[in-house]
Amino acid sequence: MKRWLPLGLIAVGVVLAVVALLFSPSEEDRIRDRLTQLEDAVRVNDGAHNPLVRLGRVRKEFAEIFTKEASARIVELGERLGSRDDLTAAATQAAVVYQTADVSFGDTDIQVDPAGMTAEVTATATVTGARHGQPVRRDEVPVALRLEKVEGDWKIVSATVHPRRAPDAP
Repeated sequence: MKRWLPLGLIAVGVVLAVVALLFSPSEEDRIRDRLTQLEDAVRVNDGAHNPLVRLGRVRKEFAEIFTKEASARIVELGERLGSRDDLTAAATQAAVVYQTADVSFGDTDIQVDPAGMTAEVTATATVTGARHGQPVRRDEVPVALRLEKVEGDWKIVSATVHPRRAPDAP
């Protein structure tokens, strides 16, 4: 009986490991989850415009989403944000400019390097928002993101927002 106990425990361990592998999310799914977290973090809800509250929430979320040295380039505006703090400030400022704003990523293509430590993502960001006193506007912009795995979590290292697509562009 004592001899079978260790073998039984090993068998249970192997079964649990296989189940964990089969049901754990893929790297692509984990990256998609990070993009969903970014969508939620930058959303501007009508009536939720306290800049200090927004700053605290965005800062906390961005600490999970971006590396400290993360950068963003907005080609159409010729603007470059050089750190996570710059990104946080820009996302916080959005609530001053927009009454409502929502971002969603579609047409997402994720390429994870063979070592599983970096990834390149191309997507279309659909930005829907209304400036104070203005009608809702919807734009689609191509984005490119570079992510790295930091302590087991995917974090965005850089983002490039390309010029928005013309309304009649495919």
